[in-house]
Amino acid sequence: MLKKVFLSIFVVVLVGVVWFGYGALNLKKNSVYYAQHTPHSEGVEPVLMEVVRNLRWIYNPDIKGIKYDYDGYRNIYNKKYGKTEAASLAYYFREEYLYDDGNFLLYTFDKRFRLISVWNVKTLEFTSKPVDVSAVKRDIFRVVQPVIDAQLEPFINLQWIYDWINKERFN
Repeated sequence: MLKKVFLSIFVVVLVGVVWFGYGALNLKKNSVYYAQHTPHSEGVEPVLMEVVRNLRWIYNPDIKGIKYDYDGYRNIYNKKYGKTEAASLAYYFREEYLYDDGNFLLYTFDKRFRLISVWNVKTLEFTSKPVDVSAVKRDIFRVVQPVIDAQLEPFINLQWIYDWINKERFN
């Protein structure tokens, strides 16, 4: 009798661990897909945030001109859009995002994807000129769009769990 109880508990725990593990893996691997369909506040860009934040987990297609860097910070480089060098979007572990436009300007965004600063690499100074943030975000989307487009729909859709977990982050 005691063996059956322990065996039942073991099976229930094992099944729970497998389901929890699959759910966590599903949420990480399909985070870009879920971010495209999640409600969010104006100005917050969940897709841009998730594409670099979960770069190790999402599908990274082999696209000509696009390179991925996982050492230290997570970067996506796109050589198609930069004039002097590759434009890139990076995620820093202090919850900041950095966009290098390939033209000597580095844009820093906070954890809610609001512009913090613009650094001019040529003059080594912060730019005080007004910035069209929506144009900068359009450029960022253009840089990472091939990676976003390559993401597939999940086999088991856990959108409601993703929305519940990230409601504070995106609103």
